[in-house]
Amino acid sequence: MARENQGLQIALIVFVGITIVLGVTTYLGFQKYNDAATKVVALTTDNGKLSTENSTRNDEIAKLKKHIGVPATDAIESVDKTVAEGLKNGAGFTEGSLLPLLGKMKKTIDERSAALDDVKKDLQKLKDQYEVREDAKAPQLKKFDEERAKATKDKETEQAKYQNERSRLNDEGAKLQEGVQKIRTEAKGEKETIAAELSKAKTLNKKLADLVDEQARVIDHLTGREQKLDAVNGKVVATNQRDGTVWINLGRADSLVRQVTFAVYPAAMTNITLKDKKGSIEVTQILGDHLAEARVLDDRASNPIVSGDKINTVLWSPGQQRHFALAGFFDIDGDGRSDLATVMNLIKANGGVVDAYIADNGRDKNKVQGEITVNTNYLVLGQAPTEKGDPGQLTSFSKMRTDADKLRTPRMQLGDLLQGMGWRNLSPVVRYGHGINPNDFRAKPAEGEMRQSTGGHTSAFEKREPPASQSPGNTAPSRSYYRF
Repeated sequence: MARENQGLQIALIVFVGITIVLGVTTYLGFQKYNDAATKVVALTTDNGKLSTENSTRNDEIAKLKKHIGVPATDAIESVDKTVAEGLKNGAGFTEGSLLPLLGKMKKTIDERSAALDDVKKDLQKLKDQYEVREDAKAPQLKKFDEERAKATKDKETEQAKYQNERSRLNDEGAKLQEGVQKIRTEAKGEKETIAAELSKAKTLNKKLADLVDEQARVIDHLTGREQKLDAVNGKVVATNQRDGTVWINLGRADSLVRQVTFAVYPAAMTNITLKDKKGSIEVTQILGDHLAEARVLDDRASNPIVSGDKINTVLWSPGQQRHFALAGFFDIDGDGRSDLATVMNLIKANGGVVDAYIADNGRDKNKVQGEITVNTNYLVLGQAPTEKGDPGQLTSFSKMRTDADKLRTPRMQLGDLLQGMGWRNLSPVVRYGHGINPNDFRAKPAEGEMRQSTGGHTSAFEKREPPASQSPGNTAPSRSYYRF
């Protein structure tokens, strides 16, 4: 029993102790709660003030963003970047704020407004001037409109006429087409008839051409034109090699005159038109009816002129004169200048006659002098003119060739003429540079130096006697000479 009471006492004591502890603890906890509540009220009050101030700041910031022109939701970093770019683009403005920039912009706007006002005034002035001009042009425009209306009406009238005329022409064209078709049908039969007649005419024309050729041959025979270039005129009967003198079998009875030149060809040659003559001679004296003396103009020591050699010239024939016509540019010495006068003098000196030529100077330059006739033996052709040359010269050259063809006059080149009469250039032109002739610069033996013999000799250097004279008072040299 005593132990149970003791236990109750102990339990009571513990309970009281715990109660006291809980009371003290509860008091202390409640005190702290009151202090915390007081602080919460104070913090809530402060938080409300701060929220009000924050709202006010946010409104102000939103207004500033609106003034700047950026969205209210942009962060401050984005706003700073936008402002920096705007300041940079503001005509180089770098003050760092917008107010000075706005002032500068206001000033610029005012200046531009003033300039715009001036422009408006000038524009108004120009507009007034334009209206004055328009008022002045009104009568002209009215007149133009009236003329345009009249032109339009005239155009319509002419178009109507054109259509009527076109219809008429179409009708006539159809009729003409029918007529043409009819004519073609008729012409087809006539064409066949004409073709048959043309065939007969061609046959007749050929017969007439053959008759003309025959008549031309008769005329050539009667006029002496049938003699060819390769006809031999005579031959060498004796030579004096030392003095350069020869005697030929032509003389007074052959109507030979002095200064006639002959080309000399070998006795065995059958075609003397070849350009390999032995030399040239010129008649100096008429010794008899068929004997004349001539001097050697040129020959070669390796192939001298000997007895029996043939002689020929195109400028002379026994008992008659040769007639020539000259056409083209004649340059016989290669100096590029006309030698027409020289060629004419050579022909005349050899007993020939110049019937026609083309003048190379004076008032009648490039005009035909004289005319080609049936008595003209040859048309001598020089260098033909080109189409780029003088038109008058080309016309005259063509005319002479046409006239020669009509009369069937034989043609001859200048070189053949000079070759045929034995002409030799005594003053050749030596060219240098382009076109040089190597033969002009070959080594020649010194003057007075004897030629060296090759070891053999021909009958050309044997002793010869000149022919006896055939008429009193004309005696050929009787001495014998050697020409080296």
